[in-house]
Amino acid sequence: MATAVHRTRRRTVIAVLAALYLYFLLPATATLFYELYHLTQIGPVYWGYSAFKAAAYYFGIWEYKLPACLAVAAVIVLVPMIIQRLRSGRRQA
Repeated sequence: MATAVHRTRRRTVIAVLAALYLYFLLPATATLFYELYHLTQIGPVYWGYSAFKAAAYYFGIWEYKLPACLAVAAVIVLVPMIIQRLRSGRRQA
């Protein structure tokens, strides 16, 4: 029982961190890739910058940004729980 609680808490923390990352840190990731490209001059790093920059811009102006972040957090928490319940239901049958 203690391990199930620990796993649920861990999933909840990961879910909250993922939602906060999407909501606040997506533009910072683009900046990180931009600076990394200028330090290394590696072409694929610039592609990463371009992808994160576009994602940060379009996600930032999207009117459903907050619901999408909450949905990501809910999926991270709920999907493993649903899978676990389905698997335990098969064992009992």
